[in-house]
Amino acid sequence: MEKLDSGLAIDQAMLEFTPPAEVIRPHGRNVDMQRKTNGVLVAAFLCSLCVSTAYANVSLTPQRWDTYALQGSHNAYYPSGFPARSWTFVVPGARNINRKIVRSPTTIRDLVGFPIGVSVVGGVVYAPNDNGYLYALDAKDGHLRWAANAYGQIMTTPLVETVKSQKLAYIGVGNSVFAYSQAKRFGIPGAHVVRGTDVSAIEAIDTNDGMLRWVYPTKGEDMPTPVFVNGKIIFGNGDGHVYALRARNGTLLWKTSVDSFVSMSSATPADGGQIVVLGGTHPSAIYGISSVSGKILWKVHPRGIYSSSGGDGTWAAQGNVVVGQIEIHRAAQGKGVSSSEEIALNARSGHVLWSKVLGSGKVPPRNKDAVPTVVDGTIFTGSPVTHDEYAIALESGRILWKVHLSAGMKAAPLVLKDRVIQPTGNGDLYALDKQTGAAENIYRNRCGGFGPQNGVVIGSTYFIGSNAGCMEAIPTSEILDRHRG
Repeated sequence: MEKLDSGLAIDQAMLEFTPPAEVIRPHGRNVDMQRKTNGVLVAAFLCSLCVSTAYANVSLTPQRWDTYALQGSHNAYYPSGFPARSWTFVVPGARNINRKIVRSPTTIRDLVGFPIGVSVVGGVVYAPNDNGYLYALDAKDGHLRWAANAYGQIMTTPLVETVKSQKLAYIGVGNSVFAYSQAKRFGIPGAHVVRGTDVSAIEAIDTNDGMLRWVYPTKGEDMPTPVFVNGKIIFGNGDGHVYALRARNGTLLWKTSVDSFVSMSSATPADGGQIVVLGGTHPSAIYGISSVSGKILWKVHPRGIYSSSGGDGTWAAQGNVVVGQIEIHRAAQGKGVSSSEEIALNARSGHVLWSKVLGSGKVPPRNKDAVPTVVDGTIFTGSPVTHDEYAIALESGRILWKVHLSAGMKAAPLVLKDRVIQPTGNGDLYALDKQTGAAENIYRNRCGGFGPQNGVVIGSTYFIGSNAGCMEAIPTSEILDRHRG
């Protein structure tokens, strides 16, 4: 028995997830190269390489991770000399699921899937999983350093920050379930609804050993990613509140009621971190909160907003403009049909700058909105309703281009030089021309599809987890280059 978490002893056999060949496997054409190379020489070379590059790799990755997708604009790209790496970490039990019993891909994701993007700090990939574990993996080779048990589903990107000389990883824990007593309140106008059962909490994990340093339990789920601002952890929650905790010890600094329960709307910093923007459901609204006092600065209720859309979408910020996607339903639309709408707001006042209906289609299950990325005055986003990818002018809302993809998409795309990389629900990774939207390459991932998981690029490596329980490091050249998917 070995302690790999905050005091819980688990059978080491549970972490013998796959044979070594499945834990670290190369992608693309590197496979043939490895087969043809003498194993002894490879081992000797790798040992010398680890000695010479161990510290260099640490310095070539971010030293902190303060918000979802690295920054408020959501372009999770960190330019550095970090080399191209190729490995796959498979979650314990993911290879052994009996598909005759567990037939739904959604159920599989809830059991072993990586639900959202990772953070990469100090040479370590911090990967949260729906099985309740936070995995710390070596960014170079995918080696498991430790696994911390949070005792509940983890759907947040881990924030990593050094506070008082202690480097901590902050995660939110909680599931998407409604207790019966809460579910029946949906039919009552103005009724307060709480989402989340079982363990709901914010936990601070020591990055050195995976041990729990502090925990703040909450009444509702903590599925949205928090934001670190001036020594505070700020997050929306399933009990209808926005919280601020002191990052070093988890003590409560302020707590603000917004009535709406916040499901997957991660907190986005705007106006230099003075304002935090997020959305909630029942009632559906978008909120601007002061990060200093917790005061509600503004509240916007978009016309026609539909279903859980308000609490599903995460907003992106550039300067004093925030942009997000909602799902709307108009009276003329038939049952099961909705539209995606992109909206830009003034972060300081909540004033609607513009709104643009992107198109209509079948109502998507679960997360109703795709997360946008803003780069150089252009919004890049997909739509789970239309299955189209869009480039939109941030200033005016004018659609610059759109292209139809093979499946729906919910995650924030990543802009890498002249390409836009978009993960899709069937596992395809599209590399689109930034100026025209033309598909330059499609990387056919064979380790599960993607939902809200955004990709992260550090130097020349793309990191992403799948719904089927695979955490992958893929050389960016494999994704970007034509005819190599």
